Amino acid sequence: MTHTPTPEPRPTRPAAPVSWLRDETLLTIYGRAFGVAPILGRLGIDNNFSDLEWQIQPYARGIKANNGGKETRIAVHLIYGMAVPCADASNCLYYLDDAGVNIVKQYVEPAARRHWLVVLDDQLGRSDPATEVRRLAAKGYLAYDNVEIALDPEFRTGPYQPTPGIPVGSIDGSEINAAQAYVNAYSARHHLRHRKVLIVHQFQVAMIQNRAAIKSDYPWVDPVFDADGFGPPGIKAGVYHQLLGPGASQGVRWRGIKLFLPNPYETTHHSDDPPMTWSQALGRQKAVDFDGSVYYVRPGPNVIVIA
Repeated sequence: MTHTPTPEPRPTRPAAPVSWLRDETLLTIYGRAFGVAPILGRLGIDNNFSDLEWQIQPYARGIKANNGGKETRIAVHLIYGMAVPCADASNCLYYLDDAGVNIVKQYVEPAARRHWLVVLDDQLGRSDPATEVRRLAAKGYLAYDNVEIALDPEFRTGPYQPTPGIPVGSIDGSEINAAQAYVNAYSARHHLRHRKVLIVHQFQVAMIQNRAAIKSDYPWVDPVFDADGFGPPGIKAGVYHQLLGPGASQGVRWRGIKLFLPNPYETTHHSDDPPMTWSQALGRQKAVDFDGSVYYVRPGPNVIVIA
């Protein structure tokens, strides 16, 4: 009697990653950290997750009433790498974990229990996108499926520029691709279930050089272009139209808009006055500029950042 060997099981391929943005609107609440520098964003007004759950309720209702009924996914949006005067740090950045914050225990794990995300926002300073995402990976943060990334070219700093953001900085599309390639390979190696959201803030065309070269086909990365900057509804909708409107954003699949809502700690008028209505922010109602120009936030945003 001959013995037929049992065939070796075929190796199974990991399931294709799912996009958080496919069926949901992402609502991120931006700031340095809970209870820290509320002037930098409304996250700092809250002291904990319970406070934040209370704050987001009217935002979530307003979004759902104007986004076709899609679900809203919440994200804690931390200014992880904060730009500081270059005399204070060699790369003009002060990292949140270097300030003594335990990112995982204080934010990532509590957010995951709520099915929320955490966005780690890096203002780049004298560094570059690939270097900064490698730092996030080395710290172990990117291994968490609910951790996402944001890059802020405004504070990209030249070699002889003492103060980040003065003048406004920029990055090249090839640098964004390098960051995407690293994140894609890392996520694939860790078999993450969801595509990493990679938000890039922009309020001037020149902030992202060579944008047409930015790839959008990395299987584990969802690049999002976020229309940043403050102002009344007509100006904000005009900026969105210029950067992300029809004909201005070939190859762009995911879009965002940043809203600077009234903040009692912000006294320098760096806020939207008046703020957009939710129907304006989601592209259902027009916004009129000072010169009478009419704009719509269309195609509608997939990400809403509340600062």
